[in-house]
Amino acid sequence: MVKYKTIIPFITGLLLIIIFIHFVGYNEFISLLKNSDPTYLFIAVVFQFLHLFFEAYKWKILLESLKENVSIKNVFVATMVGIFFNNITPSAKTGGEPMKAYLISHEEKISPVESVFATVTADRFVEALPFFVLAISSILYINIFYNVGWAITSILSFVVIIYILLLLIATYICFNKKAGEKFVFKILSFVGRFSDRIAKYENLALSMVENFHSQFQSILKNRKTLFKSIGASIFVWTFWILRTYFVFLALGISLNPLLVALVSTVTLLVGLLPLLPGGLGIIEVTMTVLYSYLRVGTNVALTVTILDRIISFWLVIIIGGIIASYNLPKLRPMMSQAKLRMINHNKKNGSNKQVNI
Repeated sequence: MVKYKTIIPFITGLLLIIIFIHFVGYNEFISLLKNSDPTYLFIAVVFQFLHLFFEAYKWKILLESLKENVSIKNVFVATMVGIFFNNITPSAKTGGEPMKAYLISHEEKISPVESVFATVTADRFVEALPFFVLAISSILYINIFYNVGWAITSILSFVVIIYILLLLIATYICFNKKAGEKFVFKILSFVGRFSDRIAKYENLALSMVENFHSQFQSILKNRKTLFKSIGASIFVWTFWILRTYFVFLALGISLNPLLVALVSTVTLLVGLLPLLPGGLGIIEVTMTVLYSYLRVGTNVALTVTILDRIISFWLVIIIGGIIASYNLPKLRPMMSQAKLRMINHNKKNGSNKQVNI
């Protein structure tokens, strides 16, 4: 059965792109597309796959704090499944995180699953560190060497500051167990307005927070693991920027990599807004406008954006979809096991209450 709620956002995003192409100039866009250098585009695709490999590898480093010799193949598969669900759900790139945690927990026999969730959260934390250093450095660079105006500078700085604040809040919740419990209970109380069954799982939620918190702290206390993961994260962002840089080279333009880094970081932050799946439409418009502002030409900016998104979004979502469809039968029983865990916990609580009576 077709889920229209999933398809409609994709159609909306595609319509935004088509309207934008028509507005900028369809004929010139096609001409630039035909004259692009396939060798440089192939190199851009290679950098995209290196980006994905290191995305998996940095998580593997953290997972090996739970189990030795974790299979890179299993981690890569779980990462691709996570990316696929992140890209099809408008949820700030978090829709696929539970999927990949459940999958790697099943494939590598790591339990409880909360410990795997802790590595996922630590992975996002580690990934964010070089990202924000890159974002701030790019903004400083463009302010020193380019006259972009206070309005653009203010908007860019505001976006980065907001996400740094969110990262700090998330870090505080992860390190402070009481804050984590309070946060979980606020979510439970909110959801509890719509369902009476949520209250039954409060003790289980506390147990999961306890397991998550202790594991998260132990991961980040291991300096060797942390520094190796940060090193891998630097490669993740380097290949991310080089991919777009080589797309520019394919159109005969050598743009300063720091300018590419600036636009890449800002558009990625905009893409985190839970509006459309994978930031579809929003990212294309933002990238084109920012590159146009850097005087590379509107048609070139649009063509680079479309080519870059074909490589980074559409190619990845197709491969991720194939991998996810193959692993979907494994995910269903895992979700059933999680549900059974809740049911057993509920029965246990019920039997305890009867004994007390």
